[in-house]
Amino acid sequence: MDSFNLVTHEPRMLVVTGEKTFEEMKELAWNKKTTAFGGLKNLLSRPKPEDITITHSEKQYKPFWHAVCSTHFEYKRNCEFTVKISDPIVQKVTICGEEKTIDPQRNITLSRIEHCLESNRKEIFVDAYTENEEELSRYITMSIRELAQTEELNEENTIVLPVKVKAAYIVRKILTEMLKPIDADEILDETVSIDTLDLYFRPVYAFEYNWVPKNKQNVLEFDGITGEFYSGKVLREKMTEIFTEDALFEIGGEIAGFIVPGAGIPVKILQESRKRKKVIDK
Repeated sequence: MDSFNLVTHEPRMLVVTGEKTFEEMKELAWNKKTTAFGGLKNLLSRPKPEDITITHSEKQYKPFWHAVCSTHFEYKRNCEFTVKISDPIVQKVTICGEEKTIDPQRNITLSRIEHCLESNRKEIFVDAYTENEEELSRYITMSIRELAQTEELNEENTIVLPVKVKAAYIVRKILTEMLKPIDADEILDETVSIDTLDLYFRPVYAFEYNWVPKNKQNVLEFDGITGEFYSGKVLREKMTEIFTEDALFEIGGEIAGFIVPGAGIPVKILQESRKRKKVIDK
């Protein structure tokens, strides 16, 4: 019986919505300008607010993957174990109608069948530009809009960072961490399910500051939703996509072969229905 099942669910391409306006972010960036050069860490060398200007600003969309995988394994395995017969007068033992001989060490050997069930789940978030795993779970609870193509994000003065990590890489990464050899004599069910495979784009505003008297530049990035800020960089010009969207979302025979060696099962999870636009509020 073929017990292996690979289940894939329709992937989505999403943008986190509800970001602040450029003017709101610029006001926030202006209020944080001294922070760009160390804030209050060094009072003696802290710049005066009037000595700092904003020389460049831009809105970016940064991509990340959210993937969830679950596994379900049912199997049987045969095991033997020994039981000590300590009473020296006992010469034989009958168990379930079967006579067992006591060996010279006063043990009898018994067999059993273990019925096993393993179910696991793993969730990962991966920056699709840097390939680093990051804590980005907060974004999947925010308001989102489904995209048919990344061109929908190409507004004026907006830069969309290219996706350097394909869906196949994400699936291989999560399966590598989850799948392991099974010690089984009979496998009843092996189900591997890619429950979620979503590509998100989150809005970020980047501001370049100039400390005029010292001719020193620094950049702060502001989360377009939460307003959190951190050191970053500006890109200044639009970037070219690395993959077509078909190639980006395809899980080919390479992945199927990884799961079932030699099977070469083609699995392509890019669905035409993904191209339908919809608004999803969480």
